[in-house]
Amino acid sequence: MSGTARGRTVLFSWELGGGFGHANSLLRVARALAVDGHRPVFAVREAVVSWPIMRDIPFPVLPIPVWSEPSPPGFLAASFADILGTHGYASERTLLPLLRQWDGILDVVRPDLAVLDYAPTLALAAAGRVPVLDIGSGFCQPPAHLPSFPRYLPNQPDPAPTYVEADLLAVIRASQAARGRPAPDTVPGITAGAESFVTTVSELDPFCEVRGRPTAGPLVLPTSSGEPAPRRFFAYLSAPVASTEPALTLLATAGFEGEAYVRGSTAEQRDRLRGRGLTVHDAPPPMSEVLSRVRAVAHQGGLGITTEALMAGRPQLLFPEHLEHQLNASAVHRLGGAHYLSGTYPASDVTEGMRQLLDDPAFARRAGELAADLRRRWPDGSLGAIVGRCHELLA
Repeated sequence: MSGTARGRTVLFSWELGGGFGHANSLLRVARALAVDGHRPVFAVREAVVSWPIMRDIPFPVLPIPVWSEPSPPGFLAASFADILGTHGYASERTLLPLLRQWDGILDVVRPDLAVLDYAPTLALAAAGRVPVLDIGSGFCQPPAHLPSFPRYLPNQPDPAPTYVEADLLAVIRASQAARGRPAPDTVPGITAGAESFVTTVSELDPFCEVRGRPTAGPLVLPTSSGEPAPRRFFAYLSAPVASTEPALTLLATAGFEGEAYVRGSTAEQRDRLRGRGLTVHDAPPPMSEVLSRVRAVAHQGGLGITTEALMAGRPQLLFPEHLEHQLNASAVHRLGGAHYLSGTYPASDVTEGMRQLLDDPAFARRAGELAADLRRRWPDGSLGAIVGRCHELLA
C-alpha cells in the first residue's frame, strides 16, 4: 500500500465473552492488515471453542490470562463494574497477576498496535506502551469518559450492584503502582487510552444516549439480493444451552424447513437433528450466503448475528441466555423485528413464533423497512474506517 508502513506486528485479542463474534470481528481486521503486509498475532480465550473458525488462519495464536470469580446465585451484572469484579478486579491478588501476564505477552510479541474486542485488562496493561483500538459491541465498551459505569438497565431498581467501584479503583491503583504504571482516575478510565469503535447500530448500543458520539456502524454489511426469500429458517445456536436441541426438534417436527449450525455440538447431536429433517452444518457457514436463502433467523442474541439479520431484513426468533443477549433481544423486539423467548415458556411459543415470522407479511415488511433505514444511515461498513485508522497508527 503506497505511503503506508508495512511489516508491523499487530496484536489481536479478546478476553471476555464467548461465541465466535469477537473472533470473527478481529479476523476481519487482521486479514485486511495482512494483505497490506502486516503481521497479525492473536491472543484469545476459548481457543478450543473457537477452533472451527481459527484452525485455518495463518496467524500465531497465543493463550491469555483469564480469571473468573464464582458468581453468587442469580447474579446479573448491574453495570460493567460487576463484570470486571467477577473477572479479577475485586482483588490485587488476582488483578496484578493478570496484568503481569499481559506484560509478558506484550514483551514477547512487541506489537506496534493492539486491536481488542472485549479485552479490558489488556487495554489497561497496554496503556502508554502501544496504541490501542477497541472494537466490538456497545455492551463491551461502556463510555470511558464517565465518572462511573452507567447501569445496563437504568429504569429498573434491580439488579443491585455486586461490586463497589471505589473498591475496584483501589485494586486498580494498587496493581498499577506495583507495576510502576499510572492509574486511571476512575474505573471506566481503564480503557480511556484506547480509541473506541462501537461496531453496531445505535439501536443495539445500550449506552447510545450517554456515549456522546455515534456508533461506527457494523463492520460489514450483508449482501441483499432484493428477491423474496424462501420459506425456510436458519438457526445459529449453542449446544450447551439446554433449550437448543428441544427448540430445533420442535421446529423440525412442526414441518418448518430449515438449516442450522449448533456451536459446540457433537457428531451424534448433529446426526439426530439431521434425522429430523434439518440441514445441519459441521462448520459455521458464511452469514452473507445463509441470509440470502432464508426468511427468518433463530439464535441466542449475539451482537454479530443480530446486526447482520437486522441489516439483511430478516425477522428473528431469539432465545437470550445472558444479559447482553437479553438487551439485544429486547431492542430488536421493540423495533418490531423479532420475537424472543426467555425463562420458562410453553413449547407452542417456539413453533407459533417461527410461524408468524415466516408467514405474517407484517414481519417481513417491518424487517425490510428496518433494513432499508439502517442501510441508509450506515451505507458502508466500518471495516474500512477501522483498517484505515490502523494504517495511520502503524505509519
